[in-house]
Amino acid sequence: MSVAAVIIGNMVQVCLNGARGSVDGAAVPLTPGDMAEAAERAVATGATDVHVHPKSPCGEDTLAASAVAAALTPVRARVRVPVGVTTGAWAEPAPAARVARVRSWTVLPDHASVNWDEPGAEEVAAA
Repeated sequence: MSVAAVIIGNMVQVCLNGARGSVDGAAVPLTPGDMAEAAERAVATGATDVHVHPKSPCGEDTLAASAVAAALTPVRARVRVPVGVTTGAWAEPAPAARVARVRSWTVLPDHASVNWDEPGAEEVAAA
């Protein structure tokens, strides 16, 4: 399993896939099912929070509502910890489009990361 973990106070957040794709190795979970399995393993070993990057069918980071829902639903079915997603500009470069994507989500994460150095960060956070 290829994951990163961050310890903040008593929270251990696992990032299951990050902005990585299939070229980064077979262990990077790209499909919703693979994300759910990786989340379950991470929580079983001590993770108390899960961060995922929803992927398009081509394996690219996306903020599309359908991909966010597809990633969150199976992960939540397997773990009982907060689950968050990225809002990174690499997934949607135009700030207004990024805000529109976030506002279109029908399945909401428990939290979403916002990169404050990116244009439109305040608007994305507000969305």
